[in-house]
Amino acid sequence: MRADEWSSSGLIDFVDKAAELHDGGYLPFAIHLPGGNEEQLIELFKEVKESDYVLSTHRNWYHALLHGVPEDALLERIKTARSMFVFDRQRNFLVSAIIGGTPAIAVGIGVALKRKGSSQRVWCFVGDGIEDTGHFAEAVRYVDGFDLPVTFVIEDDGMAVEASKESRWGTGKDLVWPDCVRRYKYKKSRPHIRTGNFADLEVMKKTKKDAEFYFPKISTPQYSKSELAESTLSFKEAVTSSMTKIGQAGGVFIGYSITPGDAMGTLSNVPLDQKIETPVAENLMVGLGIGMSIEGLIPVVYFERHDFLLVAADAIVNHLAKMERISHGEFKPKVILKTVIDDGGLFYSGPTHSQDFTNAFRNMVDFPVLVPNDASEAIDMYDFALRCEGPVMIVEKKSLF
Repeated sequence: MRADEWSSSGLIDFVDKAAELHDGGYLPFAIHLPGGNEEQLIELFKEVKESDYVLSTHRNWYHALLHGVPEDALLERIKTARSMFVFDRQRNFLVSAIIGGTPAIAVGIGVALKRKGSSQRVWCFVGDGIEDTGHFAEAVRYVDGFDLPVTFVIEDDGMAVEASKESRWGTGKDLVWPDCVRRYKYKKSRPHIRTGNFADLEVMKKTKKDAEFYFPKISTPQYSKSELAESTLSFKEAVTSSMTKIGQAGGVFIGYSITPGDAMGTLSNVPLDQKIETPVAENLMVGLGIGMSIEGLIPVVYFERHDFLLVAADAIVNHLAKMERISHGEFKPKVILKTVIDDGGLFYSGPTHSQDFTNAFRNMVDFPVLVPNDASEAIDMYDFALRCEGPVMIVEKKSLF
């Protein structure tokens, strides 16, 4: 069913069915029931085309139904702990349960669609709590500045969880955003989380299964060094050669200090139209990569220092590293993270700019985090990253340049 086939009562009936399952103890996990905004969404979704992307939040059921996700399929996902993780590759529907997680990804999809000359749009639904975040502000500014086919919809009930907008900011006044942002206001008819009723605890204990049942772990590709002859190139020449190869394969390079600068000269052979100079907005940079990869591009996101990676950790750890698993393999973001550490040398950068978070990220993500120690390893590891279907982080030591 599509938006023009749904009525407010039909949407409410669906939520009531799920609420009954919860109260009976058959949904022993976090769920966020929608309610109170049926009419606004039915009207809005009349503008959303079947091929458009819809990005949603932990409270995504109405969006999923109105975008064509079958009722029985959605209910099955709710029964198997995927209420906050409803993905549908066929219908270009994806979500994030992390506040502020989707706007940057929406931007990346929008960039890819515009580069392709597509008529599709991206509709990114957020609550007014997400409006509080810097992630949202930088995404909106980017969409507005580059006139991307992305519309952000703020679903404004004046609350973040159970706190009012006025208590959070000292004022209830709405912010003014560019035309790529819409806002509708409504009064939520359901609690923030669950139903407000006590579920049957005994049934819950019998129903609940372990995390592996709900979200099976994905197989992670393991790097093994190829039996290659030692390279006669310098380390910088080897990295430059790898970037040239990735560029010839259609790679798009994202980050700052790449036009000009060419990422310490390593992108000098990559055409200008394959390099995107970004603002100093690291979370946005990785979101761009995730979104562009969803549309089949090969993004390489460049970080010239590891301490800058911490600002992007939300996008890397919560989204890039988790999307394949929480979507049950429907979305596989292939993003190469080209990172640099200042590990000593003539231009010491101090205690912050010389940090190395390689082991920290190895503990936070399941995808490969690789450190080449010479030119042949740099070529081999970037070849491996290009072959991989999922994300890979390469850590380049500045002392080898």
